[in-house]
Amino acid sequence: MKSRIHSFRGWRLPGVCFQLRADQLGSLAIALFVFALLLANASRGWAASGDDSVSAHVHRRSNAGGQWQVSGQSDRASPSNDSAQSNSPAQPPAAPPHLPKKLRVNLAWQIALAANNFSPGIIDGEFGANSRTALREYSHSFFPGHNPFNPHDPTVYNALGVDVRHVVAHYTISNRDAQSVGHLHYHWRAMAAASRMPYSSLADCLCEKFHTTRRLLSRLNPGVDLKKLAVGQTVFVPNIRPFPTHNDFGLAGGLSSVIAQDKATMPMPDVAYLTINLQQKAIRAYTAHNREVALFRCSIPAHKSDYPLTDAVIKNFALNPDYTFLPSVFHSVHDIHRPLLIPPGPRNPVGVLWMGLSIPNVGMHGNPVPQHIGITGSHGCFRMTNWDAVGLFTLIHVGLPVIIIKKAHPIPLTVDLPRGLRPPGISRSAIRKLRADRLHSGQRQSRDSRPVTADRALERE
Repeated sequence: MKSRIHSFRGWRLPGVCFQLRADQLGSLAIALFVFALLLANASRGWAASGDDSVSAHVHRRSNAGGQWQVSGQSDRASPSNDSAQSNSPAQPPAAPPHLPKKLRVNLAWQIALAANNFSPGIIDGEFGANSRTALREYSHSFFPGHNPFNPHDPTVYNALGVDVRHVVAHYTISNRDAQSVGHLHYHWRAMAAASRMPYSSLADCLCEKFHTTRRLLSRLNPGVDLKKLAVGQTVFVPNIRPFPTHNDFGLAGGLSSVIAQDKATMPMPDVAYLTINLQQKAIRAYTAHNREVALFRCSIPAHKSDYPLTDAVIKNFALNPDYTFLPSVFHSVHDIHRPLLIPPGPRNPVGVLWMGLSIPNVGMHGNPVPQHIGITGSHGCFRMTNWDAVGLFTLIHVGLPVIIIKKAHPIPLTVDLPRGLRPPGISRSAIRKLRADRLHSGQRQSRDSRPVTADRALERE
């Protein structure tokens, strides 16, 4: 008999390889038969005692203590469930679906990376390029010299808190979830006439609440028609951290609740500046010691003519913003000739959060279609998923420098960086030269020097 290690992306599973001779097969068959009889008798004993809670157990994470707990039939609610808010009592969840090892491992890594401010984007269980980049950059920043893909080195695995056993939790749909759903309009005039921009369905609400895709939600709930979800129904969801409450982006006070929960549970490093890499479509946060502490995916302007000409600083914020539709920006729209004001909501064109830059009419903001991040282009701003926009918002403040990076950083350095900061892609000599040039010629002016207001900040996007 000899042993070996089965590995997949850093998760190790000890296994055994058996080598049997033909004369041993008869003894093995007899032993297996006896074991089967004993197991059948034990099952009848369990059934007679009425203890069937083993099959009903679902693992979940406690937000308060940060420890894993097990919930059985006597504890049907997930960490965020409030059965008093449901129209009918929550049904006890069935056993979680069997997931292939690869899917469970991928989900565990994605959940752990997102909980440490290195966002993989949408949690889909695929572990594609965005997830690999997030893992590689987290490892390089906090554990240089360690290979996160080495199954024999658990350093990064342990530091992130990857937990392959508890990637799924159950959640009971509440009245609050239903209140965040409404009729979603797609024509600009209809949107302007609406009172809010809600989720289009309960499935849409759950996908955003748990940062996932409809495809994965369907896979976690085989046999469940996502078009017919109802209040009081219990479904399986990715066990993201922190586990969401019943306060949705589409409800009054919901955004503030999510922000407060993130601040209380997520890492809160001291961020000294941001970089926006146009080629990589990524927003990164750095400390004063140039350590990368956060990574978020983004969409960039669709046309190079709309790329920012200067670096910037954070100028203002707007929670649950309105959106000003300008016909002059949308050249493909020919039947509207006046500005329209689109009401707030999670499906507002700028999502639930606006972070304005000192570049007029440009900002970082949420988005109504999370699966389009990094794929479609904007009219000048930097789009993020709503949950990543909230994650970034918790780390920044007004006046924070934002460095726009293109190849070789040809954009002039126009912000006052504290001494000692050296954003990636910019050499020390380049920073010294730019500072010297500014002493003689002054700071370069933007193409549009009009003051930024809360209304005008939303015009561009």
